[in-house]
Amino acid sequence: MSGITSLLSMGAGALRANQAALQVTGNNISNVDTEGYSRQSVVLKDGQYVNTFTGQIGTGVVAQEVVRAHDKFVEAQYLTKVSARDRYQTLYNGLQSAQNLVNESNTKGLNSSLSTFFDDWGDLTTSPDSAAVRQTLVDDTETMLSTLRSEADSMQQLEDQANQSIAAGVDKLNQLAKDIADLNNQINQTQIDGKSNPNNLYDQRDNKLREMAGLIDINVIDNGKGNITVNTTAGQTVVDGVVSFDFKFEQGKTVRQLSSASMAAGSDVQAYYDGADNDEYTLKVVSNGSVSGGAALFEASLDGGRTWLTNDDGTTARFEADDANSKVRVGDLDVWFGTLSDPNAVVPASDFNVGDTFTLVPKKALYWYTTAGTPENITPQQYADGTDNPRRLTGGSLAGAFLFRDEELGQFQDTLDAFAKSMVWEVNRIHSQGAGLTNFASVLGTNAVTDATYALDSRSSGLDYSDRLQSGASMMYVYDATGAMTASAAIKFIPGTTCLEDGTNGIVDQINAVLGGSVTASVVNNRLSIVGTGGATFQFGDDSSGVLAALGVNTFLTGSRASDVAVNDVVGTDLNRINAGHVGADGLVAVGDNLTAKAMTELENTNIPFYVAGNTTVNQTLTDYHAALVSKIGSDTAAASYQATYQSALAAQLNEQQLSTSGVNLDEELTNMIKFQHSYQAAAKLVSTANTMFETVLGLKN
Repeated sequence: MSGITSLLSMGAGALRANQAALQVTGNNISNVDTEGYSRQSVVLKDGQYVNTFTGQIGTGVVAQEVVRAHDKFVEAQYLTKVSARDRYQTLYNGLQSAQNLVNESNTKGLNSSLSTFFDDWGDLTTSPDSAAVRQTLVDDTETMLSTLRSEADSMQQLEDQANQSIAAGVDKLNQLAKDIADLNNQINQTQIDGKSNPNNLYDQRDNKLREMAGLIDINVIDNGKGNITVNTTAGQTVVDGVVSFDFKFEQGKTVRQLSSASMAAGSDVQAYYDGADNDEYTLKVVSNGSVSGGAALFEASLDGGRTWLTNDDGTTARFEADDANSKVRVGDLDVWFGTLSDPNAVVPASDFNVGDTFTLVPKKALYWYTTAGTPENITPQQYADGTDNPRRLTGGSLAGAFLFRDEELGQFQDTLDAFAKSMVWEVNRIHSQGAGLTNFASVLGTNAVTDATYALDSRSSGLDYSDRLQSGASMMYVYDATGAMTASAAIKFIPGTTCLEDGTNGIVDQINAVLGGSVTASVVNNRLSIVGTGGATFQFGDDSSGVLAALGVNTFLTGSRASDVAVNDVVGTDLNRINAGHVGADGLVAVGDNLTAKAMTELENTNIPFYVAGNTTVNQTLTDYHAALVSKIGSDTAAASYQATYQSALAAQLNEQQLSTSGVNLDEELTNMIKFQHSYQAAAKLVSTANTMFETVLGLKN
């Protein structure tokens, strides 16, 4: 009897096992098109064996557990390639937008309007008194500058869009981290090792990890069940089991790394800045001294201290540390030093030592918050040689968006600003030494200084063109009410000592000392003001120092960045102020003189210097420099496109490899369904046979 009962039990077990197998097969077929679904199968195990008079006999089959098909090794490779793919795809999308801004193949762009600008000056050489030619020049100049401002504005819009995309990506990253931690918790609560596997939770977690890998580069450490750890490849923990960590996209923070001497002294020195930039600034003190005394010196780096900013001659640039009243221009920032509690405080000498380092982040940056709540800057960063900072994010769409914003778009913006600055300077340098059709009764410079007593060529002067000044003199000519020249003077500029006003050598002081009876010079709102007295008028002549152009006196353009360049209002409202001629040796402007206009036309084919912080100074024509920018955008776009295509192909190949393991094959499932159906039928036959045998035995009793 026990043998027949065992047969019934064995048949029933086989029915249950094959029924489970059929259910799993049906589930696979149902989810053949479900994205992220991993094929499942039943693990069948033979039952216990019992000892009988004929030997050990099995008790049937047991459906032990349902497992999913998944290749962890392939998946790890896939996550890496997804990060690379989405980095370059995001970078390519951004660069494509930037390329459209400077594409001059279908429309007239900046180079076309720049050519028209110089052609108009050429027309002025043949008709220097023509009001119509002068008006055309002003109108075409406005068109050119409007194009330049439009490019700058469009790039700023791309930057704003990148920031919006980054903010949304960080929100998604934080949510994914929370979701993965929650899934880990559910897996731990649900899974019974060897019996019950929450395969759907594992699939959900893998899908979340794939989404996360598309945002940032990650490394997954699987300790079993829900105890996985997700780190960035740089080592920052994103998820640790059931705990998730936060990322924040917020305004950059200034970080101090003090020398042992400053730490021992309990220094509370801190660096501050005005302005914004897409670069990070590392400031390193290289010479001791009191900030209040102006003796401390520091160097600056834009790539975390790998390379340092240089002067035009290639030597490492050194900047004088000072307080809030003497901000020093470093790159695009005005930098000064105070204390942690008071930005306007003067730092004691004992708190300022060689080796003190300050990192300024004048932009919105990505921070990872540790368990202690301490933020760590993980914003992607590239060194001067183009390699990635391995301690920061390097992959995913977030890295691509940051690299587009900071490394690519930021460089394009800096290049466009360098173009605008050099163009304004060279045009104004020529124009400021020329003469218009009428003399000046008064003039007010367009460029202000921070303090009238600072040396004009100092980085603390506040002048955008302080670095262009050199030793020399500028000529002034004074005329009486009848137009006859009554006086002339050479106003000297001595680098490092001559100021706008200092009681002796200042520009204001010299003008008043030499020409005081005819004109009065003063400082109005930190700008140079000159007013003729008693009906006197004046003109300007040769200027070997560049002071007139730096102060915005007798200039044609204003501004120093692509976003703020404009025609000087003095010229725009009075066409007679356009300088086509110059003051001759006799102090008069000859009728029909066109020397300044000719000098301006020659500028079109003249190599001039362009400087971008962190890069080597280059000498090119204005047209060639802008053409190089257009070419750079095009080549970078092509390189990003190649990488995006290449990495996409690798990721697709790995995904196919994973699908070959975890994907549902309908032919295979149909075969399994037939197999398990036959097995089920055979098991049913076994039960039927055992039942017949049982009835036969019962019949013997009767």
